[in-house]
Amino acid sequence: MRWFGLPNFNNSEIDKNWDGPEYSDRPLPRMDKTLVEEQTKQAIITCLRLLAASPKSGQELKKKLAGKGFADEIVDQALEQLRTQGILDDTLYAKDLVTRLTLGKSAGRHKIAFELKRHGISKKITDELLETLSNEDETERALEHSRLKWSGWSKLDPQKRKKRLYDFLIRKGYDFQIAQDVLQKLSKEPSIDEI
Repeated sequence: MRWFGLPNFNNSEIDKNWDGPEYSDRPLPRMDKTLVEEQTKQAIITCLRLLAASPKSGQELKKKLAGKGFADEIVDQALEQLRTQGILDDTLYAKDLVTRLTLGKSAGRHKIAFELKRHGISKKITDELLETLSNEDETERALEHSRLKWSGWSKLDPQKRKKRLYDFLIRKGYDFQIAQDVLQKLSKEPSIDEI
């Protein structure tokens, strides 16, 4: 069958005459400088779009760009340019994440450490931020958040009520000792029904 004046070839004729590429013994050429610059610009644009949707850490952006097929060299250059321009800062991102977790979700120290690691924040930054959290503030947050749950479970058996609250605090990432302290304080407080 002829298509637009092209000769009719079947696959067997092509296979017989083809010896492979002429350059197969030569190493592949390095990326052209303009091509690298163009791909770096595309990676930066992709990063800016991702950051406009929601804040992300450098590690998260690196994974996203790799998933889109950008080479490691291109990804590293793009992220470095964003860091130099002050657009990408893992420390600021981590501080914002800690604030959201402590105030919005009332999370404990263990949950915060887990979330920072999950978002790709370095151990150094994580340790610095966790040092800023005081045990007193964490206990107060846990107590405040637990009072609502405690009063909501007032009709339960006392042992079951304590177990639920203890499990709730552990899931929120609070330390075992903080959970015990909160349980002791709440069990000593008079309930609304008793007042």
